[in-house]
Amino acid sequence: METISWTDLMRQEEALKRVNEDRNIVRTTKKRNANFFGHILRENCLLKHVIEGKIEGRIEVAVRRGRRRKQ
Repeated sequence: METISWTDLMRQEEALKRVNEDRNIVRTTKKRNANFFGHILRENCLLKHVIEGKIEGRIEVAVRRGRRRKQ
């Protein structure tokens, strides 16, 4: 890496040019999204089922708790 002091006043683009590094916001965003979805798909949760499309229609509740609804 280039020896750049933290007290030097320069733009981020100039510092990246000095170290010959190219940063792209779209590439970074896609990479983070892929990491997030990989994290979600490892877990067994509702969001995983929604992403995979396994939930269809309304989930029926067998026993309702509380007061009966008025009709």
